[in-house]
Amino acid sequence: MSNLFSHSPESASDDVGVPPARSGAVVVPVPVTEAFDGFTDGIHLWWPMESHSTFGVEAHVGFEKGVLLEDAFAGESSIWGEVRSWDEPVSLVIDWLLAGHPLTPTTVRVDFTTHNESSTTVTVTHDGWAPGQAGWQQYETYCDWPLILARFARFMGGAPALV
Repeated sequence: MSNLFSHSPESASDDVGVPPARSGAVVVPVPVTEAFDGFTDGIHLWWPMESHSTFGVEAHVGFEKGVLLEDAFAGESSIWGEVRSWDEPVSLVIDWLLAGHPLTPTTVRVDFTTHNESSTTVTVTHDGWAPGQAGWQQYETYCDWPLILARFARFMGGAPALV
């Protein structure tokens, strides 16, 4: 009875640590400013809506008033993330709302660096996972950045190979 109002002890299976950051990079054959614009202003043209959206291929995704938003044809909306930092054309940091849950955001950082005079390295780092099993489940579910970056590279006229 002494622990009637206390929290139950965590099980040993919950004590598995926090997943590491995930990252991936591609080189696109355009200068940094164009790469940033293609990633942000053109996201509706290259994002794989057929496999990575709430409402499907008919929906539209884009940055609007500090959020990354998906709009459905029927008028519904889903916020994917809130922009924490927009440092054009160098970086973009988003509090990524996993499955639309605002209480459990992770962090997606996109960096744009000069590869050479006519190309840019675009690096995505996804971090801030929940601790324990919940974090490992997030980590396994949100693992498609290589596919997404390859799609972006093709859109920008580059080979889909990752760095």
